[in-house]
Amino acid sequence: MSSPLGLEALGAAAALGSAASWALTSVMFGTLGEDVPPEGMNLAKCAAGAAMLCAALPFAGAGSVSGPAALCLGLSGLLGIAAGDTFYFRALVGLGPRLTVLLGTLGPVLTVLLAVVFLRERPSPAAWAGIALVTAGASWAMWETSPAGKARDRARGVRYALLAAACMAAAVILAKAGVQDSPPLLSSVIRMACAGAGLFVWGLAGGRLGGWLTPLKDRRLMLHLLAAVFLTVFGGFYLALVALKYTTAAVASTLTSTTPLFILPLSALMLREKITARAAAAAVLTAAGVILIVL
Repeated sequence: MSSPLGLEALGAAAALGSAASWALTSVMFGTLGEDVPPEGMNLAKCAAGAAMLCAALPFAGAGSVSGPAALCLGLSGLLGIAAGDTFYFRALVGLGPRLTVLLGTLGPVLTVLLAVVFLRERPSPAAWAGIALVTAGASWAMWETSPAGKARDRARGVRYALLAAACMAAAVILAKAGVQDSPPLLSSVIRMACAGAGLFVWGLAGGRLGGWLTPLKDRRLMLHLLAAVFLTVFGGFYLALVALKYTTAAVASTLTSTTPLFILPLSALMLREKITARAAAAAVLTAAGVILIVL
């Protein structure tokens, strides 16, 4: 039985809210990255995010996770969050939120390709068309003219964005093995906690932990980070779950894939970035491609 029309509308609104939240947090973390090292930002994000998710567990029912599933989830967190998000934050500094979000759409493309190789999945013709659109849109965006003196930062940012997409795609394959019979919220806690632990050990072993976290002694920066993490957890993650609950998976997946479209007005309003016709067309292409992939 389909959901009542009012609940369908609630689900659709939640999906759009999730997409907008991901776009807004990209802008917020990009701004924060001007003062805080990506590794420190990611470590603090993992600690705060895990705490917020743990606080929500009693309301969702904790459930349990098997040993093999926990191992897959932990490895997924190390690869996708500890490494992937660190690369993503570095890309935000070099490229800015708009281009980083657009290149991030290559993640679903790589996930599909990895699933073909390792999970023997068979993508539909629509998914292959989506892969072509995402690749075309991301490539078109990458060939934008760099501002004077920013070519090296742009090239470095592109490399980090591609590394982030690769890490996140591989992490999805690992997470898929771990979440088959595991509660989603508890799975998220395990991934986030393992990522934070990995970053902490890495920073401690290299003697860089203090340098990563010192900027966050600034109360303004810490509040900025906590706001971004809260929006990530309860805007991005939670609203996506609400969307899946109250509307169909196809509608939820389609609308939560519109982040590249939300990043355009946010970049213009919050960063005073000039949005060209080329940038708008690239965003539409990538968003359309991701929608075809997830349907």
